[in-house]
Amino acid sequence: MPTLADASVLRGLQFGVGVSGTTGMNVVAGYHNPSFESYWLRHFGVRIDVAGTDALKSAIDSAIDSFMGDGVDVGDGVRIDDGSLDSWHGAMLLDFYPMAGAWRISGGYAWAGADLTSAIYGTVANAPSDRFYFYLAGDHYYYNGNNFNGSANINWDFHGPYIGTGWDIGLFCGFSLFVDLGVIFTSRPAHLTLDIPNQQLYIYNTESQTWSPVSIPQLESDVASAQRDANRDLSDFRLFPMVKVGFAYRF
Repeated sequence: MPTLADASVLRGLQFGVGVSGTTGMNVVAGYHNPSFESYWLRHFGVRIDVAGTDALKSAIDSAIDSFMGDGVDVGDGVRIDDGSLDSWHGAMLLDFYPMAGAWRISGGYAWAGADLTSAIYGTVANAPSDRFYFYLAGDHYYYNGNNFNGSANINWDFHGPYIGTGWDIGLFCGFSLFVDLGVIFTSRPAHLTLDIPNQQLYIYNTESQTWSPVSIPQLESDVASAQRDANRDLSDFRLFPMVKVGFAYRF
């Protein structure tokens, strides 16, 4: 009985197109020939794998906005909205087919990046004195005008070794379905930056128990402190997941 390693299913050169759950439209090119007489040659293959969100950006951003709805409440009356994601990856992979069939184990090296930007805003309807109150790094602030608008950006550019598993499932006439599950062990963590406008912004002085216009050095100090805390938490995440599915043609 023919197996998935039969030459009618897996025949040398491969080109494929798919979708990556973390980096958008995926394109793959590689070589694996199970007809080689050598055990090692017929059990190994190589691939070059690239992906980016540009082709799917509109759909991805729409999905993020749909998920956020009217905004995600992150506490202190602050909400996050209008997310935008730019992401990409490139990888050089070595595949090992233990059973000379559909299943493979993959390893290699990858380069990737992700840039997520979102709006930070808040509005309190019928608030006393038309003020919007919030806390930042332990200090109490308010905006005159009952609302504020800022932004947050998470940038993650890195490279590192990749390890994963996957399947090349033969369909018909040289076409196959490919699936990849894996992770990149990152060389650096993601980095958060905040933009908090200082116009019409007031801070509470705990010593005099009065409100006064914020000083830019004080605001910058609190923003820096909030960023340090967030980036300390982000430093714990050093694995970038990869989930891909698509169709390929071998010839």
